[in-house]
Amino acid sequence: MFRSFAIALEVAVLVVILQLPFVQYLLSDVQETVSEWMTEIAQREEREQLADISANLQGQIDAMRPYQQEYVATILSSRLQLIKFYDNYCVNDDRNPYVYGATLHLFCQEIKQSPLYYQGSGEERLTASK
Repeated sequence: MFRSFAIALEVAVLVVILQLPFVQYLLSDVQETVSEWMTEIAQREEREQLADISANLQGQIDAMRPYQQEYVATILSSRLQLIKFYDNYCVNDDRNPYVYGATLHLFCQEIKQSPLYYQGSGEERLTASK
């Protein structure tokens, strides 16, 4: 009986302590920090693959004008941007005022060969909506 009462009292004290404003602030700060770490870890592989694409296309990027280079940097900033670019200009054959001709063909080829283009180990192509 005393043991049950002691456990109930400990739980009640713990609940009261955890509801204090300072403890709430401390726990939210820890949660935010851990969340940032997890996001960083999750995006590391994507950034490395985007950097590989950029390195493979560096010769073409260097030959472009500054406004074209800024545009390409925007495309290579995230997987979603890359897939949107591929869908619009490689699959749907829209006209791109910044990247065109043989350079566009090379960009499309490089994106298609990239692991970012495929989901997991299967051959299922990613879409911009994911």
